[in-house]
This record gives sequence, structure tokens and C-alpha cells, in this order.
Amino acid sequence: IDQAFESERVELLDKHRNEWENLMQQRSNKEVDYLKEAEQRVEDFSSQLQHLRVQDAEEYNMVKIKLETDVQVLEQQLQAMRATYQLNSEKLDYNFQVLKKRDDENTITKSQQKRKITRLQDTLNNLKGKFAKQESSFREENQQLADVYKRITDQFKELQKKSKHFQATDTKKFIDVWVMNEEEAVDLARKVLDEDRIIFTQQIGLDWTVPETAKVLEGEGRPLLAGESAKVTSTSSLKSAKAAADDIIRAASEAGSGNLDQSRSTFGTDKGHSYSPVLIKSVLELLCAEADFLVEKKLVHLLTPLEHDERLLMKLDSIFKAIGVETEEDINRLTEYFIVKGDESNESHTLIHPNQVLKAIRLFVSEGASPNRVLTQKQAVEFDETTAERDSGNDANYWQRLAQILPKTHERKWDALLAGIQKYHTVLTQRAKLIEETDKLQNQNSELRMLLQQYIGSRVNQDLQIPPTHTIPTEMLRDYAIES
Repeated sequence: IDQAFESERVELLDKHRNEWENLMQQRSNKEVDYLKEAEQRVEDFSSQLQHLRVQDAEEYNMVKIKLETDVQVLEQQLQAMRATYQLNSEKLDYNFQVLKKRDDENTITKSQQKRKITRLQDTLNNLKGKFAKQESSFREENQQLADVYKRITDQFKELQKKSKHFQATDTKKFIDVWVMNEEEAVDLARKVLDEDRIIFTQQIGLDWTVPETAKVLEGEGRPLLAGESAKVTSTSSLKSAKAAADDIIRAASEAGSGNLDQSRSTFGTDKGHSYSPVLIKSVLELLCAEADFLVEKKLVHLLTPLEHDERLLMKLDSIFKAIGVETEEDINRLTEYFIVKGDESNESHTLIHPNQVLKAIRLFVSEGASPNRVLTQKQAVEFDETTAERDSGNDANYWQRLAQILPKTHERKWDALLAGIQKYHTVLTQRAKLIEETDKLQNQNSELRMLLQQYIGSRVNQDLQIPPTHTIPTEMLRDYAIES
């Protein structure tokens, strides 16, 4: 038993000794590996520290260089700001002097205005005194007029007895006013149609035809006046002298000026003559040339910008009023006085010498107005006190048709044309404003360049450490030198 126990004890000791040795061997191996790893980590950390030191040194140098560069740039900007400050100071001084001078001028103007106010106050006081005197005189006149009114009221019964006579007189005046307004309205309507034709043919480029509304000019729908029969010709059929002259000038321009009698018309048919528009236009031009003393000088000055035909027409209107030419028939009779008397069978006509124009005008004026026109006016107003009251129900429609001589479609085209022209005028106005602003900017730019050139060439810059010429790019200096 002891031997067995001893042998087991020895085996256990050997077993545990071997285990212990193995464990110690593993521990020693691990310690050696740990030491190697520690040495390797130390070497790695040392290399990393060295790399970081080198990198930090490079970054430090770069930051240092950058900061030094920034310091130099800031110093240059500081010098530029000082130069700008100097320039602004001089500008402010100059502006202060200008404002001071203006203030002195305003003070003088203010004193003048005060004296003017005092003078006007005196004038106002004088006017107030005159007003008070006139008010008292008007009050007295008002009292006198009140007495007159009372006396006239007493005479009213007597005036009623004469009412029939006055009705006839008023009817005659009504017809006269009707005829006068009708001639003027027809003349204006013809002008509107002529302008409509010009706008269609020249501005819009469309073919123009006489509208249906123009039939009223031929007497369609015209109400009859008191005592007038349906067969009597209205005075509106007699074309005014100005309208006839306008038609003659237009017809002569269309026919040309090669031969005085190359185009025949119906002008002057009252005595069997057939004068061409070119011939009558020549007579009218001769009349304007030799009788221009009948035209006011102020009117001649105002007519200077107009074209030849328009200027001729306006002068003729003034001359016609002076010598009593009122209708187309008078123009035809006047033409006879400007033609040399000769063979009636000869179709060509020769105008009189310019020295004989005044004589011809005197002969025309001495014979008076056209008898045919007077007869027509008498026929238009033949009535007596027994004439029945006329029907005025169609008057408003007739005058409305004269007022609406232009169709609505034509008016819309006029409006469209006016809108287009106004837009074109707006564009031209904007272009004119832009051109004016461009000119102003160019003048300001030139002044600023000259002022900058003066500051660059000033002697004060030599005393500065960094003159403005060192801060301005070389290319800008070269451009300034070239422009100067």
C-alpha cells in the first residue's frame, strides 16, 4: 500500500511538474511576444510622431506665409482707403462751397420775393378799393335796371300784339341760321370724307368708296324749310368758295401742270365756259401772288411751315373773304376777269399780266355778288306771315345724319390707326429719352475721367508712401492715358 501510494504520489508530482513547466514555458513565450509587440508599437509611435512634427511644421510655414500676404494686402487697401478719403474730403469741400454760394443766392432771391409780395399787396389793396367803388356803381345800375325791367314788363302787353310779325322775322332768321349752319356742316362733312379717303388710300392702303351715309350731302332726307317747295334747290348745294378751291387744287394736282387746258371739268358752266382745274389753279396762284397784301402778316408767318397747297388754300380763304368770293360760282366769274379777252372759239386761254391783277379785282368787286346766288337765297326764304308751320320732326334725324357722315367701320379703322400711331409715338419718345440719358451718362463719364486724371497727376501723390497710381491696375492707367 505504501509503495502504491508512493508510486501514485510520484506520478502525480511528475504530472504536475510537467504541467507547471509547460505553463511557465507558455508564460515566458508570451512575455517575449509582448516585449516584441511593445517594441514594435514604440517604433510605430515614434515614426508617427516624427511625421506629425514634419506635417505641423509645413502647415505652420504655409499659414505664416498666408498671414504675411494678407497683412501686405490689407496695408495696400489701407493706403487706397486713405487716398479715397482724401478725394472725398476734397469733394465735400467743393460741394460745401457750392452750397454756400447757392444759399447766398437764395437769400438774395428771398429778399426780392419779399419786396415783390409787398408790391403785390399794395396792388391788391388798390384793387380792393376799385372793387368797392365798382360794387357801389353796379348796385346803383342794378336799381336802374330793375326800374327798366318794371317798365318793360308794363309794355309786354303791347309787344304781344306784334308777336305775329316777330314770328315771321324769327322764322326768317331761323332759315338764315339754318342755311349758314347747313353750309358749314356740309363743308365739314366733305372735309371728313376727303380725310377719310386720304387715310384709306395713303395711310392704310385700302380702296376707298363713297359710303352710303354720304347720300345726305346730295339732299336725301333734307327737311323742307318754311315756304320752300320740294323742287327748290337748297343753299347747301352751293359749294363754299374754300371747299371749291380745295377741290380745284386737288384736281389740278392729279391732272398735272403740263398744259393749262389739258383736263376739262364742269367748273364755270354758268355761262357756257368749261375751264380746266389747272387753269383755275393758275388763276388762284396769280391772285395769291399779287394780292397777298389782303392776308394778315401774322397769318403769313403761321402758314410758313405748311405745304404749298395748304398754304395756298389758307391764303385764298382770307382773300376770298376780303373781296366777297363766297361760292364756287364766284370763283368761276373771277376766273373770267383773269383771262385775256380774245377769240371765244379758241379753247386755249391766256392769263392777264400780273400788273393788271389789281384792276381785275376792282372790276370784280364793283359788280358785286353773284346774281344767281342771291336768287337762290331768295327762293330759299320766300314766305309770308300766312305760311303754315313747318314740320320739324325730321330735323334732328337730318342733323344727326350730317354729324354721322362717317360709318362706324371707318371710325374703328381710324381708332386702330390712331392707336398704332400713338404706340409708334410712344416708342419714339422712349428712344428720345434713352438717347438723352445716354448723352448725360457719357458727359458724366467724361467729367469723372478728367477729375480722376487730375487727381492721379497731382503733386500731392508724391508725398504719399503708396501713391494711388500704385494701387490702380496698369491696364486702367494705360486706358486713362490713351483717352486723355
